[in-house]
Amino acid sequence: MKKDRYIVLLEDQQTNSLKKIEKELEVSITSSEYLSKENRSYEVIDEDNGVLYKNLGVLVVENMDEAQLKSAVKNDSNPIVYFEKEKEFFPADELALINELKKQSVELADKITELEKYIINKPLPQKPLVEMEWGLKAIGLGNTLYTGKGVDICVLDTGLEISHPDFLSRDIEGKSFIDGEDWNRDPNGHGTHCAGVVSGNIRSDNGKRYGIAKDCNLKIAKVLSDNGKGTTSSVIDAIDWAITKKFRILSLSLASPVKLNETPSLLFETVGARALENNCLIIAAAGNDSSRPSIPLPVSSPANAQSIMAVAAIDGQMKIAKFSNAGLNPTTGGSVNVCAPGVDIISAYPKNTKNKTSNYYAMSGTSMATPHVSALAALYVEQFPNKSAKEIWELIETKAKPIEGIKYRDIGSGLIQV
Repeated sequence: MKKDRYIVLLEDQQTNSLKKIEKELEVSITSSEYLSKENRSYEVIDEDNGVLYKNLGVLVVENMDEAQLKSAVKNDSNPIVYFEKEKEFFPADELALINELKKQSVELADKITELEKYIINKPLPQKPLVEMEWGLKAIGLGNTLYTGKGVDICVLDTGLEISHPDFLSRDIEGKSFIDGEDWNRDPNGHGTHCAGVVSGNIRSDNGKRYGIAKDCNLKIAKVLSDNGKGTTSSVIDAIDWAITKKFRILSLSLASPVKLNETPSLLFETVGARALENNCLIIAAAGNDSSRPSIPLPVSSPANAQSIMAVAAIDGQMKIAKFSNAGLNPTTGGSVNVCAPGVDIISAYPKNTKNKTSNYYAMSGTSMATPHVSALAALYVEQFPNKSAKEIWELIETKAKPIEGIKYRDIGSGLIQV
C-alpha cells in the first residue's frame, strides 16, 4: 500500500535528535548538503529514506502514516514539532485556473473551451509604440537607473526556455526539482513568462521594454512540472537549495487554495522566517480563486504565511483584478502585503508553445504581479546592498502607494513603486 509523503518541521538538527527520529520512524535521513546533480532529493526519498533540508530544519519522508507522526509530536522529548501532508501547487495564472475548472465542471466545458481559446489566441494589444509596457510605467520604472545588477533572483516555476532569443546569450544558473524534466526547457511557458517580467529587457519585435531587473543574475528552479503541477517537497527542496546558494530573492508564482478561516501552514511560516534569517526574501502570489466583485476568496498558500510576502494583482485601470485573492483571514494570517500589475502583462514566451507564433504573450494572474515585486526588490538590493531581507521587505511596503477606492485587505500597503 502506497504511503503518503509528509513534510516534517524539526525543533533542532542535533545528531542525537536525528538518530532518535531515524529509530522511531524507521527511516534513514540524508542531509541536503550531500545532494548534487547526481544525487537529487527526489531520487533519494522513498519508503526507507528521507531528506533533511539543513537550512530550513525541514524533513521530507514517506515511510509512515499519520499515527506515527502524531505520536512523535505529542512526545515532548522528540524534536518533531509539526507535520503536514504534502500539497499540490499550481501556476497562479488565469489559464491554469481555467484548466482546473475544465476537469471539475463538465457542464461548463463548452464555455471554458471558448474562453480558453480566446485567452490563448487573443492578439497582443496594438497600441502606438511607447517606451515601456504598462506595468513597468505603473511602478515608475522610468524614474530609476538601477537594473538589479549583481543581485541573484531565483524564479521557482515551470522552468525557462533558454532557446528564447531574449535569454539565449545570458549566463543563467538553474536546477530541476522535477524528476525527468529539465530546468532549461519550458513546454508550459508560465516560468518563461515570469522570468521575462523579472529580467527581460527589450522586445525584439517592437523595441518596447517589458522586463524590470534586466541586469540581475537570473536563477531558475523548476518546481512545477511541464503540465503545471508541483508539490510541497519540490518547493521546499528548491528553497533550501536557494538559501545554500545565498540567493537574495525568491519569486514564487504558484499557489495552493485555502479555505475561509483556515490557519496558515506552520511549515511555510517557519520556512519563510528561516529564509529571512538567512537574508533571503520569499515573494509569492496571493492566488486567483476569487470571482469579484461578489466572491473574493482568501490568500493562498504559501503566500498566506506572515513570513512570506503576498502579492495581489491590479489591472491597467488601477482596479483590483477580478481573480485576485483577498486578506480575508487577518486574525489567523493570510493578509495581502502589496499589489502589482497582473492583467494583460506581455512578456517572453516559448514560440510554438500552445500554437503561439510569437516570442511574446499576454497573460493575467497574481503570477504576473509577483515577478514585478521580486524584480523591484532586486533594484532595492542593488541600491541598498547592506540592507537585510527584512529591511528590503519594509522598504517595498513603505514605498508602495495606496489606490483610492481599494481596500487594504485587497492590496495591502498598495501599488509597489520604484
